[in-house]
Amino acid sequence: MSLERMIRALVLAVLASALVYAVMIFASDGPAVAAALRGFRPGVFAVMLGLGAVGYALRSFRWGALMRRIGHPVRSADAVYLHMSGQTMGISPGRVGEVLKPWLAREVAGMPMSRGLALVFAERVADLIAVCILALGGLSALGGGMWALVAALGAIVVGTAVASSRWFHRLALGFLGRQRWARKHHASATAISETIQRGLAWQTLAWSVPVSVAAWGLEGVGFALCLRELGFGGLDTFASVSIYAVATIVGAFTFLPGGIGITEASMAGILVATGMAASGASAATLLTRVATMWWGVALGWIALVSRPSLFRRLLGCDAAEDSDVGSTGATSEDAGA
Repeated sequence: MSLERMIRALVLAVLASALVYAVMIFASDGPAVAAALRGFRPGVFAVMLGLGAVGYALRSFRWGALMRRIGHPVRSADAVYLHMSGQTMGISPGRVGEVLKPWLAREVAGMPMSRGLALVFAERVADLIAVCILALGGLSALGGGMWALVAALGAIVVGTAVASSRWFHRLALGFLGRQRWARKHHASATAISETIQRGLAWQTLAWSVPVSVAAWGLEGVGFALCLRELGFGGLDTFASVSIYAVATIVGAFTFLPGGIGITEASMAGILVATGMAASGASAATLLTRVATMWWGVALGWIALVSRPSLFRRLLGCDAAEDSDVGSTGATSEDAGA
């Protein structure tokens, strides 16, 4: 892991966001947007932050439960630390920076990186299913696109069933076993296979997906409160939550850092399409993104620096030790997984 790369990604994301937000404000009557922001009650914004924090807490405990599911017990405090620290890289392109969470899980709980990366994948699948479920109502409220999302959700469910099936993994491992280049990675491939099977099993998704629905839904409720505070009554709470989910999906599939630019454009565009003034839509989008994405990044950095010894590893103080332990330890851990 490289702290320098993490900071570079954060700076680029901040600059990109500043540019996007400036364009939004300029394009939708800057003085009106500023007036809407000034009139927004701090108490409502605090509630939005609180709802987001509860959502992050739910996902943190879910991460701990997933680790225990694959045989790596972890304390609740450690689970919160691991998940929240991973949010520091939620603004990396395609969220590839979330390799930080498996790295920290290896250092804290001894979970091999191969299993950690596979577990992040299983977690993301559960999130995708949950957000699609929440988005169905939003597309219905807009009067179109719902059946396309139903079809996409069905494809995701079928794909998840295949990805968690034993026959698929026997086939995949058998194919890799016949490849000369892959034979030396057999232990890691087996660990990844076992983790994905457990992480995507219906017994796991039966509780993992509802946790995701609740966590993302709470952020959507915050979005609904924001719209209400700005005086827009064209959407009820359920429709607002769903529209928040639609914008989240659109941003996620761009693989841009945090969906920056596309998520904002989608959210503001949908609000304008439902009858909200452009200035109000821009204000709602800015407030919501700060109370969700940027709030998560801020909490992530707070969590990351709360454990100085691990933070020093990222600073490079123990780079030599990490090279010696990590290069040999990761392989042996994977082999024993």
